[in-house]
Amino acid sequence: MTYICTQIINAKIIRRVQIFYNREKTIKAKEKIGKEGLISEIWRRQFAPSNKIGNCTNLFRIHNPKDENEFCDKYFQYAEKNRHLSISKRGLTYDEFVNLVNDYMTKGNAVSGKTFDYDVYSNYALCHIITETYDGKKLEIEFKKFLEQLGYKCDYFDGTIDAKYGVDIKVTRGDNKISAIQIKPISFFKSKRIDVYKDRIGLVHKYHNFLNDYGYKTYYAIYYKDKKTGKVFWVKNGNGYRFKINELFTYDPNNIEQTLVSTQIKDDYHILGE
Repeated sequence: MTYICTQIINAKIIRRVQIFYNREKTIKAKEKIGKEGLISEIWRRQFAPSNKIGNCTNLFRIHNPKDENEFCDKYFQYAEKNRHLSISKRGLTYDEFVNLVNDYMTKGNAVSGKTFDYDVYSNYALCHIITETYDGKKLEIEFKKFLEQLGYKCDYFDGTIDAKYGVDIKVTRGDNKISAIQIKPISFFKSKRIDVYKDRIGLVHKYHNFLNDYGYKTYYAIYYKDKKTGKVFWVKNGNGYRFKINELFTYDPNNIEQTLVSTQIKDDYHILGE
């Protein structure tokens, strides 16, 4: 998908920018900006919420794409055809995306002193909206099928609940006891970046909020993706593939921000179910 957007200010053509999806470029942009904690923090706080870019989980389920390129095409086309809907329900139009990226670039370069160009910020945004959503949802599908083969009844949580509480799959046992599964890469638990540490704090808060609001416990499935081969492996925990919150962290529930410590996760990688 390629889209050329002409930016016009005061009746003058300022420049033409291209929206072009390339998976490798989005990943490289994430790696580049990911090293700049302040820029990542601005995205997380100001641009990542669903009212800014759409509820990507729900949009993925609406479009049911066969690959990332199709998802990108349908994401923008759906927004163009449904401008009467809120951004959270339809995603961004082409022009809205360009404006968002320009705003992000201005704020990101200002706080960091860097001069990353438009393409880097554009690909970073596409990585979050398209690449990470697509990859995450495909993993959810794989893990859901695995649980169903074990005899569990599984459903997906609505995207609004997913966004608020960080839960992906609703699992019902034979005794009708309900729990939730969230899927995370192992790098989430091992990274020393300050923005990821803050995300871990957020995860623990969401765990307790979900437990308080719904009475359901959340368990965590952890995967590792080999960058060279693209193969996904899952971290085994005993005889299964799910972790309790207290197997991943130690903390004081009354002072999570100051006491959270990640526990050591063994690199025990397996093909799911083997």
